[in-house]
Amino acid sequence: MKSIKINSFILALIAALSVILISTTALAQTDVNINNSNIIQFGGDVIVPPGQVVENAHAIGGDVTIQKGARVTQTAIAIDGDVILEEGARVDGDTYAVGGEIITSPGATKLIGI
Repeated sequence: MKSIKINSFILALIAALSVILISTTALAQTDVNINNSNIIQFGGDVIVPPGQVVENAHAIGGDVTIQKGARVTQTAIAIDGDVILEEGARVDGDTYAVGGEIITSPGATKLIGI
């Protein structure tokens, strides 16, 4: 009887760990786009395409690239990656690269930030 309870506990523990592993794997490959104005990427790069205006562009474990003619009105943050402003790109707020660099092409505008 005691052996059955231990086996059930081990099976439940393995099932719970499997669910956690699958959830974090899915989250690591997911981007969160809230109302097309805030882009957050876990485990990958964020690219703000030409002509698009967003409030925030954040990448955790990747780069933030703001392409020609794109604009970020608040913050561009890359954790363990670079923030890349291409020619004609614009960031009105703060720009941070933790564990990376801020690369600003000639003609890009970074109004506030580091």
